[in-house]
Amino acid sequence: MSLWRLYRARHGPGLDGVGGIFADGRWHTLGERVVYLGGSAAIVVLERLAHTDPDLLPNDLQLARFEFSGPVSETKVQELATLPANWNQDEKVTRKIGGQWRQHGSSCLLAVPSAILPEERNFVLNPEHPDAKRLRLVHERLFTFDPRLI
Repeated sequence: MSLWRLYRARHGPGLDGVGGIFADGRWHTLGERVVYLGGSAAIVVLERLAHTDPDLLPNDLQLARFEFSGPVSETKVQELATLPANWNQDEKVTRKIGGQWRQHGSSCLLAVPSAILPEERNFVLNPEHPDAKRLRLVHERLFTFDPRLI
């Protein structure tokens, strides 16, 4: 399975999940080591645009493709069906789902819908899971945003 990540070159891919220690995310709570990846290059670009002030976009971004050969937990359809209509604005529910997945420990990768475009998949990686070593960098390149997007 191919996974994508857009990150600052000076910080590297960030696969240790340290960022989750310092900030909450949609599918995790502050203090949990997690790494967010996307199912496509396009969704990681959209996610970056949604989470960064266009005037503050860094000029040292790397777009990387990874391969993962382990099992993936899918967010259960019934969990998504029971999410409130505004789930993409109320992170309590999604953080609970992500926390339960991490606590259960059945896989190191959780597939979740993108709040920006639910038809796309994002992935949450638990870098402390033994299968995390199955994630391998395949290709990376310098990435700059097309000015028409910003």
